[in-house]
Amino acid sequence: MRPDRYVIDGRFFTTGGASPSFDFMLHLVRSRQGYTTALDVASVFIYDQSHSGEDAQPLVSLGDLNWHEPRVAEAIRIMEEHLDAPLRIAAIAARLGISPRTLEGLFRNNVELTPGAYYQSLRLGAARRLLRDTRRSVTEIAVRTGFSSIAALSRAFRNQFGISPRQFRQRR
Repeated sequence: MRPDRYVIDGRFFTTGGASPSFDFMLHLVRSRQGYTTALDVASVFIYDQSHSGEDAQPLVSLGDLNWHEPRVAEAIRIMEEHLDAPLRIAAIAARLGISPRTLEGLFRNNVELTPGAYYQSLRLGAARRLLRDTRRSVTEIAVRTGFSSIAALSRAFRNQFGISPRQFRQRR
């Protein structure tokens, strides 16, 4: 018996429940596809807990985050709170008490993207979910995700996903 959340032993692995199974899945995604993809997967499930396999199982979840870099986690939370009216990266850095250059370095080291690229990806992910899960107009979705116009959303959406928002919605 071990108190670990999950254990990897050669070809075999085991987890200690539903939440540790998710932690293990994110570990696999992160190790094979990178931290950015793991964050994307976690955001689909609105999951913000991140544990290593050696972390002991908690008796009661206190909801505390175990990020590799707390300043990046806080910057992401700030971005998530301001999807509709995006903040400048310098403003986010100032809220964290660091320089924009330091924030960029932290993002590159931990997320493998610039803060601006991550922020845009976050906004486009939200737009994609709204297109898929709601009947809101593309204009309203553009506003809710901080794009100045349908054209701006469409251009960024096409660059990220290879199709326009309208085409995405039609395929769903």
